Amino acid sequence: METTHLDCDVLIIGAGSAGIEAYKAASAAGAFCILVERGPLGTTAQRSGDIPTALLQSAGACLSALKDASACGISLNSFAFDNSEVLNALRQVRARSTTEVLSFIYKIPEKQRLMGTARFLDYNRAAVNDEYIISFKCAVIATGSSPLIPFEIGRLGGVLTASDFFEQDRLPKSLAVLGSGMIGLSLGQALAHLGVEVTVLGHERLWQLTDEQVAVAARTQLQRDFALELQAELSAVEKLPDGYGIYYLDENHYENYLKTERVLCAELRQPNLDKLNLKALDLQLNPHGLLPYNERTMQTRLSHIFVAGDAAAMSMSTAVAKRQGRLAGHNAAAYPNLCEELPRVHIALTTTNPALAMVGLNLEQMKARARQGHHFVAAEAPLPAGRHTPRRDGGIMRLYCDEATHRPLGAELCAIGGEHLAHFLALAIEKQLTVEELSAFDFYHPSLEAGIAQACAFACKALARTGNHSYGI
Repeated sequence: METTHLDCDVLIIGAGSAGIEAYKAASAAGAFCILVERGPLGTTAQRSGDIPTALLQSAGACLSALKDASACGISLNSFAFDNSEVLNALRQVRARSTTEVLSFIYKIPEKQRLMGTARFLDYNRAAVNDEYIISFKCAVIATGSSPLIPFEIGRLGGVLTASDFFEQDRLPKSLAVLGSGMIGLSLGQALAHLGVEVTVLGHERLWQLTDEQVAVAARTQLQRDFALELQAELSAVEKLPDGYGIYYLDENHYENYLKTERVLCAELRQPNLDKLNLKALDLQLNPHGLLPYNERTMQTRLSHIFVAGDAAAMSMSTAVAKRQGRLAGHNAAAYPNLCEELPRVHIALTTTNPALAMVGLNLEQMKARARQGHHFVAAEAPLPAGRHTPRRDGGIMRLYCDEATHRPLGAELCAIGGEHLAHFLALAIEKQLTVEELSAFDFYHPSLEAGIAQACAFACKALARTGNHSYGI
């Protein structure tokens, strides 16, 4: 087969959320770009991530609202439902949402969009399926990540991941979810609302929470919808004629047996870096299997090689992946005249109800900071459920405030509407507002945001007891 030689300013490997944004940014800056994708087309967020999960949760929320109608004095004489068309309806909406991305990709000239597996040959050349050799000035690695099934479980056959769950013909009657991270909790709750008998088997930590009081509140609320087993240690998994049998030790070290129709591995993901031949670039992965990079420029150890998205940091949001892609693409096009981006306030969210969220520094990070002499107070506030569900427990917020400046530096929360609170808090931290300023803000009552004022008021009282009044505005 004859090899075609191509030249470009910026080579972008991966046409997911980060890669597409990198291509747009680099092209807008005047660079001639080549985009390589090994397939399938369409971003992970659209195929098996944010979008289909949100659609599944919307379907579950419809049924959950009907079940909660009695709390508002509404009586339902009969209540039956059929979930057999949920996945078909979801795929139809998902297909429409991918049209924009596919339309953009197919508008790229054929010689600038290549389907195949890319591997580096040296510092400035890469091959694609041995059909093309591309010479480039800069490159952006935006290859994303893929779900991983442990070998002992995968060898049984038929075990699902988030990538293939949405391709099933129907919802299972029962499901064991391995992993209590964002995917496991979000899918688990949505399916439980849709009538699936769900058991989530997780490790010691619930999602990423480090504050035990928030974790306890989250576990209490989530267990109302599905069985949640933390610190579960699998003893054996066996394939049965009509499903799977799972033996596990619970947190009290009692042996348990669970029979389920399907098993979903929602815990492990790996960055898609194995086919790139990074040895040709002398690039070493960190202990997490990721490429070390400069967060302000998205450069790797090689100044002309950039990285963005899950190839740089796992468990990030689509919004962050896109932002990183834009920065990497712009800098690759402008190299060596780089733009540095200031660090952003960290936000991590689950899409459960109540939502779990972490903003800024978590409790473990605040404690580590305190060991360096930077003291803080932690204010706790119960949260309202908002205007529409006043009878429900809205959750809990733990706000971490610096003693010297009176500025909130982080928070962990479990709250109905927690995604809205998290974004508001992130903006407040970024703008360096004090808890005095936040507590004085005219929040509408009753509203979800009113809980922020309450937490800040508690923080003000705690700070007053410390006797420290040297805060900045």
